[in-house]
Amino acid sequence: MNKYTVKRLPKSQVEILAEIPADGFAEFVQRALDEIAKSAEIPGFRKGTAPKEMVKTKIGEQKILDRAAVLAIDDSFPKAAAENNIEPLGYPQISILKLAPGNPFEYKAIAAVYPQAKLPDYKKIAADLEFKAPEVSAEDIKRLQMEKERHARRHWRDDLLEKLAKESELEIPDILAAGETQKAMEDFKQRVRQMTGMDFAEYLKKIGKTETQVREDVAKDSETRIKKFLVLREIIKMEKIEVGDEEIAAAIAKSRGEDGEDAGSAENEEQQRAYWRQSLQSEKAFEFLETNSKK
Repeated sequence: MNKYTVKRLPKSQVEILAEIPADGFAEFVQRALDEIAKSAEIPGFRKGTAPKEMVKTKIGEQKILDRAAVLAIDDSFPKAAAENNIEPLGYPQISILKLAPGNPFEYKAIAAVYPQAKLPDYKKIAADLEFKAPEVSAEDIKRLQMEKERHARRHWRDDLLEKLAKESELEIPDILAAGETQKAMEDFKQRVRQMTGMDFAEYLKKIGKTETQVREDVAKDSETRIKKFLVLREIIKMEKIEVGDEEIAAAIAKSRGEDGEDAGSAENEEQQRAYWRQSLQSEKAFEFLETNSKK
């Protein structure tokens, strides 16, 4: 049986003197020899197949003892710490005191441990310390409620479009599917570079996929987005949802901010108008659908 002597040192350190009897250490010596023999390259033998006595002669007894010491420490130190209720912080400093064939193995380990704190009467202090509940204004409650409503509305709208897309009969034009997939692939490649720092080829190697496989996954997501877009577009047409020029102008002005940032070219201006027309029409379509919701 191993023997351990524990001594408390200043600055939250503990010293453990360990002694492993000769017969116990002999097991670690044998394990060390077996381990070294598996990777030993001896002329005339395949790697790891040479007789262990030949390996012992070739490698040298000291190397085997050194490896046995490491195995013995890795095995015995955690046990010594557990038996003495010691929680070491990291690996200890080890000093070999005795290492010789046929003898007990002795070493000294010095480890930092969690400090033992002397606490005041924490129950009394907790009881005496006043707890001041935060003041919650009506405005805070209203703001939180509005945020929750926005979150719930986003989920409801997405669930609605997904259900409508699944139950609708529509054919996606190849040119639309190809264009959306290509754009989505370009966006995906850019995100890969930004988030991982890897080029796309390196990323593909890491995840074990080809670009064709990734494109197929992206194409499926693109198809779902297109279906949702087409469904909402059809609802706007059927319900004759229109947006006036004044509404579009107000939305553009608001998006630019109070500084009235210039939109740039006429082409850019037209693109903004198209974007806001579609965005406002979509919002009105959702509002129409919400008024017909059961909840």
